[in-house]
Amino acid sequence: MTLPKIMIPKFSVKLPSDQHEVTFRPFLVKEEKVLLMAVQGEDQESIIRAIKDSIAACVDDVDVSKLPFFDIEYLFLNLRAKSVGEEIKYSYKHRGGVNLKGEKCETSTEVVVKLDEINVKRDESHESKFMVDEKFGIKMKYPTIDSVREFSVGQNNDIALMASCIEFVYDSDNVYPPDGLEDATKFIEQMNNKQYENLTKFFETMPKLAHEVTYKCVGCGQEDTVKFEGVADFF
Repeated sequence: MTLPKIMIPKFSVKLPSDQHEVTFRPFLVKEEKVLLMAVQGEDQESIIRAIKDSIAACVDDVDVSKLPFFDIEYLFLNLRAKSVGEEIKYSYKHRGGVNLKGEKCETSTEVVVKLDEINVKRDESHESKFMVDEKFGIKMKYPTIDSVREFSVGQNNDIALMASCIEFVYDSDNVYPPDGLEDATKFIEQMNNKQYENLTKFFETMPKLAHEVTYKCVGCGQEDTVKFEGVADFF
């Protein structure tokens, strides 16, 4: 007689990008082991690959390769909460051992972060479609986990990541989808500084996983703030 199968609970969450509801299960031991090995190896590409594989295994009916990266971060945070625990404890002290009053204090304080309080933050000034100059406009799409992994390291990869996110360029008469990554890269490289700043604003203001925690130091009693941004801060 074989051993019985353990019942695995299911949970649901809405994707920040479009509010589509998806169901998921927690990590299994084998999946958590792969994640821990990737984190311990401190290799960014391995970590991103492990995150993608774990979401593909645990989340139902989702094409991980097509999701915006902030959806990926939010999904992974919810997976981590239901798999490992909904609170993370950190130990923090004032930066440089000096509090906001300029007084020396090197006491460490335990800070508890509740994962169910963390959301994707949106900037009201964010636009995915905007004018490059008086004639041409551009429509951007959000980076995916594959593009982040491919262009996360290496020289000139910032421009390559931007190029991979160009959906199309348009004017009053036509729409011009890029003819591959090289074509999109050349379009960016011909921009002047102001036009390039408009493009970078898309990335600076796009939705992102972010959270702030204010705590009171147990040593000096002064308040301080810890900022978290991106899924790596919640491992």
